[in-house]
Amino acid sequence: MNGYRSFLMMAMMSVVGLNAPALADSATTTFNFTAMFVGGSCDISAPPSIKFNNGSPFSSREIEERVAATNESIELTLSNCAGWGLTPSIRVSGSQTSDFGEPLFRNAGGPMDAKGYGILLATEGNGTLNANPNLAANGTILAKEDWSTDTQLSTLNNTRIPMTATLTCGECNYALRQGGDLKATVTFDFVYD
Repeated sequence: MNGYRSFLMMAMMSVVGLNAPALADSATTTFNFTAMFVGGSCDISAPPSIKFNNGSPFSSREIEERVAATNESIELTLSNCAGWGLTPSIRVSGSQTSDFGEPLFRNAGGPMDAKGYGILLATEGNGTLNANPNLAANGTILAKEDWSTDTQLSTLNNTRIPMTATLTCGECNYALRQGGDLKATVTFDFVYD
């Protein structure tokens, strides 16, 4: 078998000219390869869950009136950020509906779950990231326009992003509105351009 490989290798070298004798006046060419890599990452932490009104039930009137207990403030925190040459943003995704007016986050429910309600998730932004009054509507927290791609992402370490989650009935005119449990699962992903 080794004889076969040697024969095959010699035949291939002869075909591609690797077995040709060197010429006295041959020239040498040097290739320089260069590359620049950009990229980055950040860890995002958030509270694992939120219970509105400390888990106590609401009346539909309290939700319509948007009493204080229908709002919960949370913070996202960025850490372990590294990289440069890009513009960071945070993609926000989850099941949502526009059946009650403006887009709201909510998981699909069963027959005993609440109907006509959802979660309005917003951020007021901070010194690095823009505000967004409804993250279910467009799903992105963008960097401010003055962000430079020369900025190291490590400057984002320990950045806190204030968020407000509001339990709402949207326009509050959904004919099949009913009480019950409401769940909404939202995912935050660090992305960049």
